[in-house]
Amino acid sequence: MARSGCSISGAIEPTLSGDPASIRPRLIQAALSLAPGTWNPAWRYGDIVRAQLGLAARIAIDPRRVLGKIGMRTMNGLKGRFLVPQLGSREFRPIAELATYRDVEDFAAHGDDYRATRLYRWLKQSADEGMPVTARGIVCDSEQRMLDYYFTYLGLFRSLQQRGYAYRGDDEICFGVTADGGIVHMRRGTHRLASAHFLKLPLVTGLVTHADPVWVDQAVRRNGGGPLAAIALSLRPFQAPGQGQAVEGQTAAQ
Repeated sequence: MARSGCSISGAIEPTLSGDPASIRPRLIQAALSLAPGTWNPAWRYGDIVRAQLGLAARIAIDPRRVLGKIGMRTMNGLKGRFLVPQLGSREFRPIAELATYRDVEDFAAHGDDYRATRLYRWLKQSADEGMPVTARGIVCDSEQRMLDYYFTYLGLFRSLQQRGYAYRGDDEICFGVTADGGIVHMRRGTHRLASAHFLKLPLVTGLVTHADPVWVDQAVRRNGGGPLAAIALSLRPFQAPGQGQAVEGQTAAQ
């Protein structure tokens, strides 16, 4: 006889891992509804948890309220997770101290005069020394590639400067929620976030892809119901105006 996937913590994960991908999301949602505690191994399926949250995980926040960006080496070990214990104590750097922020300062100060920028000089020197920089998957080993990279992000900066923040696409900024409800930048959209921070734009948007289990437990106790719906309710203060109605049907189903 097959085991129930939701009886005890030791029985959940083996049952889930053997199921076809088409029914796994429903089993994980059921497991979390029956046992919402953050000890439940179903939380380890971070990509499925994120997919189940969907648009309910989309938030809008003043870029200057973002505590900092998680270090790349730390982030590499967290990509598959949703829950991150002690997230607020992990290695991160304030947005205004990132190298990307220095690039944004160059865009503002020098514009089309790329030769005057720290960014161009760094790319050029690295290539001349036989160690070209790989940026966004492109090896900047030629003048043309360096200029393509520079003017791509100069164009982004100018667009934000002229039109404000209105991103919609597959490369949303990924945010995490700390135990006390603070927001940290996990990955993606660093140039957008740094530019918006520099320009003092009122908000940027992105998806909550990670959370401290302490915050999740508090959300469940405070809101009741299933944990995904509880998370969605706790994220509502961060939603852009008019977003609440768009996700109402989705969160109610959770």
